[in-house]
Amino acid sequence: MDIDNYSGLTMSTLLKGTWHVWRSNARIFVFLMGLVIASFFVMALVMNYAIAPHAAGVSLREVWQHMGVLQKLAVLVLFFLTFAVHYRALAASAFATQEIWNGRSVDLWSVIKSVRRKQLRLFWLVFFASMVTGRIAFIVGPILLFATAPGFPVAILEGKTAIAAVKRGDTLMKQDQRKIAILVLLWLGTVVVAVIGWVSFLMFLEDQFGQPWYLRPVPAIGFWLILLIPQLYMVAITLLYLDRNKKEINNGTSQ
Repeated sequence: MDIDNYSGLTMSTLLKGTWHVWRSNARIFVFLMGLVIASFFVMALVMNYAIAPHAAGVSLREVWQHMGVLQKLAVLVLFFLTFAVHYRALAASAFATQEIWNGRSVDLWSVIKSVRRKQLRLFWLVFFASMVTGRIAFIVGPILLFATAPGFPVAILEGKTAIAAVKRGDTLMKQDQRKIAILVLLWLGTVVVAVIGWVSFLMFLEDQFGQPWYLRPVPAIGFWLILLIPQLYMVAITLLYLDRNKKEINNGTSQ
C-alpha cells in the first residue's frame, strides 16, 4: 500500500483507504469476524446442551426463568467470553491494518498473537461504563464511543493503558474530531439499520415457514456480515491514527 496516497486524510480519502485496506486482505478480515461467529455457536451449544438443556419449542424467556443462580452465572460468563473474542478480533484487525499500511504481508496467526489482554482494557472500560448507565445506555454509549475513539488504536498498537491511551489519542487526533464523529455515526447507524433489517427478514421467514430461523445456522451469515461494520470502523480509525502518528514522527524528525 502506498502510504503517501493517504497522507493528510480527508474524509473521502479515509473512507476510500478503509475500503482499499479491507479489500486487499478481505479473506483475513472476514475470517477474524468468523471467529466471533464461531464463539456464538459454541456458546449456544454449551448453553443448550450443558448448562440449561431444554425441550424443543420452549422460549428463551422460560429457559432463563427456570435457571438456577449458578446456571445464570455460567451463561453470563459465556456472554462475556463472546465479547472477549469480538474485542480480540477487532484488535487483530487494527494490527492487520498497520501491517498493510507499512507494506508488509499479513499473516492471520501473527496478528491474532499480537493481541494482549492489556490492549483490550479500553474496550471493557467502555462496555462496563455503558452497562452501568442502564436505560440511558443508548445515549451514554455513543458519547463514550466518540470520546474514547482516538484511544483505541493507541491502546492496541502502542500497548498503553486505557486512560493513557485516551489522553494520547486525544492529543494526537485533536484536529480530527469531525471525522471521528462521522465515523462513529456511520458505524452505529449502519449497524442499527442492518440489525433491524436482518431480524425483520428472519421474522418474515418464520411467518412464512413456521420455524424460528433465529435459532438456526442461516442467520449466522447475516450477523457475520453485520460484524464487518465495526471492523471497517476499526480499520478507519486505525488509518487515521497511523496518518497522524506518521506526521508527528516526521515533524519531530524535521525539527
